[in-house]
Amino acid sequence: MPARARSPRHLLACIALLLGVGCVPAPAHALAAAPTLAPAADAADPATNNPRAPIPLTASSKTQPWRARLLWAFDMMDTASGGRARGWKAPALIDLRLTRHQRLAHGLDSYWHVDLIRIFGSNPSRDAGDIQVLDNLAAHHAWRLYRAFWQVGDAREHWALRLGWQGYDELFGLAPDAGDLLNSSFGQMPTGSQVGMPIWPQTAPGVSARWHPDAFYVMAGLWSGVPRDPGIPQGLNLPRRGDGGLQALELGLDRHGRYKLALGAWALHRPGVAQQAHRGVYALADIVLLGAGNARHLGGFVQWGQTQPYQSAIGRYVGAGVRLDTRRHGRVSLGMARALLSPSFRLQHPGSARAETAYELTWRKRIDAQLALQPDVQYIVHPALAPRAGHALEIGLRVDGSF
Repeated sequence: MPARARSPRHLLACIALLLGVGCVPAPAHALAAAPTLAPAADAADPATNNPRAPIPLTASSKTQPWRARLLWAFDMMDTASGGRARGWKAPALIDLRLTRHQRLAHGLDSYWHVDLIRIFGSNPSRDAGDIQVLDNLAAHHAWRLYRAFWQVGDAREHWALRLGWQGYDELFGLAPDAGDLLNSSFGQMPTGSQVGMPIWPQTAPGVSARWHPDAFYVMAGLWSGVPRDPGIPQGLNLPRRGDGGLQALELGLDRHGRYKLALGAWALHRPGVAQQAHRGVYALADIVLLGAGNARHLGGFVQWGQTQPYQSAIGRYVGAGVRLDTRRHGRVSLGMARALLSPSFRLQHPGSARAETAYELTWRKRIDAQLALQPDVQYIVHPALAPRAGHALEIGLRVDGSF
């Protein structure tokens, strides 16, 4: 029987694994028959040792037993001028990551992923007074089971399904050439990230799926409406009645290494709380401008997002940037993130400008397979949470690696 006809039936059979029924591993001679679905964050590229790199659904050609890795990142950020206060802040992250790739019967691929994280340090945005969060490591101190999901798919049929604790920001609204920039807006547009979505540093149980038959792709996801970790080691913190849900859809064209064009929409609703019903739309483009396929190439991206301005601090967002990628000298990225503040936010913060704009220049250089250095400079124009302070200049360094 053709693989297309039997995929849905075997997908349901493997979902039964989560319910205790089980799914039969493939015989040894079938392990190399087709590529497995494995996140880019676990690929051979050393740059993926960054613990804040997203984990998209992409293909890999290997199977692997349970593997444990320790990833870490440490930032030092100094508000050199402007903002609310001067001084150094040092957010940091330690991530114990467990993964397993397995080839199942009937041509299906299985991937397990668990992240136990420790967040500590301080938040440089408190000194700068910015609303976009200038450092994507900064978060409240916690031990947390950040991710715990199972992924199944068929690379030949071009689909994948992920179930368990996961983040919206792993798949949706991603611009690949914005990946090195430290300001949080480049990783996830603030029109969505600041309304309570399940994103870094707290995810939620959900299901997401991707179908990518050629250049065209479609992704959809459904999550619990309140980000909650499973409560390990603090205690149980499971979804509750009334949490509502987050629904997301993204359509686009994606030729890996050449271009990505995407349109997306999301809706976050919690029953009985009208003021916490949010909806948003976004669009992005990421294109190789020069040197596609060469050892040195230049890529560029643009981002646009909008949500109801009367319900969110940021009603509209525009971002853009470029990244020069060289094998010998690392990657240099330049970006601009402009967040238009909503009328309701400006009423609550008299004196605020119409928009906050962040400019960032960063250089990421891998020292060896386990260590990378990343100097970073940001200039925040009209910090929204410090309207009477001057423009903020941030100078910093990220060091990250793995064992």
